[in-house]
Amino acid sequence: MITFNRSQVIGAEFPDEETVRFNGILEDHIYSMEIKMDVHIADGKILVIEGMIKRYTNFVCPQAVPILQIAAGMSLREDGWERRIMKEIGRKGCEHFAEIIIECGRCLDQARLSKSVWQALETDPGVDQTEFMEKWLAEQAD
Repeated sequence: MITFNRSQVIGAEFPDEETVRFNGILEDHIYSMEIKMDVHIADGKILVIEGMIKRYTNFVCPQAVPILQIAAGMSLREDGWERRIMKEIGRKGCEHFAEIIIECGRCLDQARLSKSVWQALETDPGVDQTEFMEKWLAEQAD
């Protein structure tokens, strides 16, 4: 029996009040690669991006690492950002890198929510987290 497993893991941390730092990993039996990128929280602009390829199939793969710099300055908030990442990074460089960036971008709001919950709990450890999250989500929808 042939088996296949691919995992993506996205982590986020906040080095300062205005920045979220994503660490995205894609791992399967063929590929192992990682993206580290800093994103401006307010507008979703990619400030810094770095990629590492640990395992790959052919000599072309490492040539995709410098292509990642095209993403610096792109916003994960603008209309069509996912298509743009796939076109500019995926087609010109590496679709696996593009997939990691896209997944990090999809986690931006969740990371912002996590940060807000953390700040609320620091202020009031007894805060109703469900109520807080519902209110936060409603504010974001406005």
